[in-house]
Amino acid sequence: MKLRKRKKYFLLLLSAPIFFSIMTKRPEGTSIESSYKGASALTFLYDLTYEKNGEIIKEQNILSAELDMIEQAENFILLDLFLYNDAYNKQIEIYPQTTKIITDALIAKKKQKPEMDIIFITDPINGFYGAYEEKNAKAMKENGIVVIETDLDKLKDSNALYSGYYRFFVKPFGNNGKGWIKNPMDETAPDVNIRSILKLANFKANHRKTLITEKEALIASANPHDASSYHSNVAVRFQSDVIQQMIEGERTVADFSGTVLPNLVYKGTANTYLPEVQVRYLTERGIFNGLIQNIQQAQKGDSIYIGIFYITDFDLLDAIEEADKRGVSIYIVADPNKDAFGINKDGSPNRTVLTQLHKKSENIQIRWYDTHGEQYHTKMAYFDLKQKNVVILGSGNYTRKNLKGYNLEADLEIVTSKENAFSKEVFDYFQRIWQNQSGNYTVPFENYEENSIIKKWIYYIQETTGLCTY
Repeated sequence: MKLRKRKKYFLLLLSAPIFFSIMTKRPEGTSIESSYKGASALTFLYDLTYEKNGEIIKEQNILSAELDMIEQAENFILLDLFLYNDAYNKQIEIYPQTTKIITDALIAKKKQKPEMDIIFITDPINGFYGAYEEKNAKAMKENGIVVIETDLDKLKDSNALYSGYYRFFVKPFGNNGKGWIKNPMDETAPDVNIRSILKLANFKANHRKTLITEKEALIASANPHDASSYHSNVAVRFQSDVIQQMIEGERTVADFSGTVLPNLVYKGTANTYLPEVQVRYLTERGIFNGLIQNIQQAQKGDSIYIGIFYITDFDLLDAIEEADKRGVSIYIVADPNKDAFGINKDGSPNRTVLTQLHKKSENIQIRWYDTHGEQYHTKMAYFDLKQKNVVILGSGNYTRKNLKGYNLEADLEIVTSKENAFSKEVFDYFQRIWQNQSGNYTVPFENYEENSIIKKWIYYIQETTGLCTY
């Protein structure tokens, strides 16, 4: 009898951290679905790496727009950026010093206007979760820029089988201390300690990529990160009163990370608005809701175009299948998940997921972006509907972590008339890469079709439990 009671107590103790982890909640003020607002300026931006006549071409537009915004700012600059470092294996390839370029621009601006508020919010991954202070963040702090490292412990746990134990048995000891393990991102970077690696295994992130000034804002899929410099990405630069709601969303992140933001006021919207254009700010579960709403609105004769780095969410895939059954034309360009900063990947999860989708819905057309060491890092959906066009783009991959309130994400939804110039640019972008106009961008679905039963079940388990990085 005593042995049986001991077993019960042991099982209770064993399961308590998991139960606690499951019960964690996302912070109030996240998963935003703002109201619709007009826009007085709207610019579609993209980076593309592709092959043309045997040469690799790199079209870069997003970084120059970010630098221009920093230069034009007069009252404040507020950034929230995920990957922001120069740590990578430099023996494989040397990338542009993208991170340093942004850092230098911000420091120069602070020196030019010492009274200006410049706030930089980022993810702890850049200092390997507290193992060391990332040098660009350090340089900004030394020059009077406020640097806020997001407190990921405040986010809802996506990896409950692990995170509860981490919270109880590892977190109390902190992450500071001398490192003795080679940095997996860059052997020349500072060593890391075991507690930093254990924190990484929570698989959480502030994954946003935003830049806000008193005049305008930019939302992107791109990280200003050296090793990400040649990824194919998208962004939108815009002026709209919705930017004030973005600022308040960033205030929430700063607050739960231990910093109070100063009073930042958006002043950029002109008196005249673009005709028949509405935008709204979406984060986390708000992005999911926006995607589902537009997919469900699509009917026979409508078209949906998706450009995506990761697509795994069960509910989203079900909605896409149902749209196909209604006669909606669906086109998907996806990253083949074969390249990751010099590491060769096995195609998970996209190849397995999209092969399963293709088997269920053969009318859905799928092509793979033809990467050459970089990634097709885009996260964008374009809805060509009977009465309107809708674009949703930003940082959010189409996965459980990104869409269900676990990571921090930021997207913009743009609703326009059928003849709007912005929508036409997005449509032309998809046509260009789908049809390989003036270059080689995409390859047929069959090139990376994946029928492994083992990988299929691994995907189901990972997406359900959160035991994965995507």
